[in-house]
Amino acid sequence: MSEENVSISKDTIDLIYKIAQTEKPEKLTDETIRLALCVIEKKLSDAESLDIVPHDSNQDDYSDEQWQKDMAMAGFGDKRKILVVDDIGVVTYQLKILFQKIGFMVDTAKDIYSAAKLIRKDVYDFVVMDLFVSTEREGFLLLDETKKIIVQKGLKTKIIVITASSKGEHKVKCLNRGANIFLQKDTGWQDELIKYVSTN
Repeated sequence: MSEENVSISKDTIDLIYKIAQTEKPEKLTDETIRLALCVIEKKLSDAESLDIVPHDSNQDDYSDEQWQKDMAMAGFGDKRKILVVDDIGVVTYQLKILFQKIGFMVDTAKDIYSAAKLIRKDVYDFVVMDLFVSTEREGFLLLDETKKIIVQKGLKTKIIVITASSKGEHKVKCLNRGANIFLQKDTGWQDELIKYVSTN
């Protein structure tokens, strides 16, 4: 879906990305716009459960500071956090940029020891980990440790396992050990990843 053949105006597209608080990509497609709409849908869904008192438009003392506080209370002021664990630097760099563009605070780790240290110390909404960091055995150790910490602390952290492996047994093992989703690094896997974190 390019800007030349969409049925909605450029101003409307700009507004979609402004509301979603994400940067508009240079090339627009059905999927990129759909992802932005998913972000908006998630924000609206979160806001529906809040008891928000409408502001009286006749009041003239509604300051920018109060607006920021109200936005934070509505869930729009706090950035969610994500940890990316991969021993390939280009992958962690690319994912960090992608997640920052959609409003996440991002930490990265290249080995299971630094990753486990961060998971024990901080609270993340998502942990994205490569299964082979740097070996399959270490990847499963990190997955087990991450799940254990989540259970011990009563967290809602979601675990996303990414891997170049196409073995079905890896997917089964990861899901059985606590992963919420398993993504093979195949065509479009980054889009799937962004869609998942934007809607969960």
